Amino acid sequence: MWVILIGVPGCGKGTQSGFLADNHKFVVISVGDILRNNKEKLVAGDGRMVGEIISAGSLLPDEVIVDLVSSELEKVDRIRERDVLFDGVPRTIGQAQVIGELVNSFGAKISHVLNFEVDHDIITKRLLGRYECSGCGRMYNDFFSTTKIDGVCDVCGEKRFCRRSDDNEESLKKRLAEYNAKTLPLVDFYRERSLLHGVDASRSVDDVRSDIEVILSLVERNKEER
Repeated sequence: MWVILIGVPGCGKGTQSGFLADNHKFVVISVGDILRNNKEKLVAGDGRMVGEIISAGSLLPDEVIVDLVSSELEKVDRIRERDVLFDGVPRTIGQAQVIGELVNSFGAKISHVLNFEVDHDIITKRLLGRYECSGCGRMYNDFFSTTKIDGVCDVCGEKRFCRRSDDNEESLKKRLAEYNAKTLPLVDFYRERSLLHGVDASRSVDDVRSDIEVILSLVERNKEER
């Protein structure tokens, strides 16, 4: 199956895509990860560095995103036999149309689109409060999940932490405005194609995970494979 996750920044798509990759062997195409790992190397069509655009909270041009997705899919061994998950793409109607054609070129089609629904006040706390251990990468949050010992990572004992450069109020405001203007229309786009499934992402990670497994019929499939 080929699955798309959509939702505002900080809604939990990355967490759930990681679970699906680790426990259900999905190939995850995460545009956010690709861009963050190459933000000092990639240049948009207007000459600006990708890192500059991301830090400002803006969306990248459609052609940049589609080229990245196509390149990542080409790298996957036996892609036609795999379950594929798109995390953070498409983000516009234009991208959705081209991504659909790209998926078809691999002899597949989009099977499910999961819309992560969560209030913006929760998103604000999730994004502005999150920070990462510099040693092991464990994520924490000022509002929801701080370290057990103040200033010390629960996992590796590291005392250095960092925050993403785009996790600030100005960038968040722009990212949410961009989402509402350009990405939110995807909800109706995929609903009209009978692909959309709503997920209440304001709940616990485990509850969201269980809903996704039901929507994708993963529990039943695992039983059949055994």
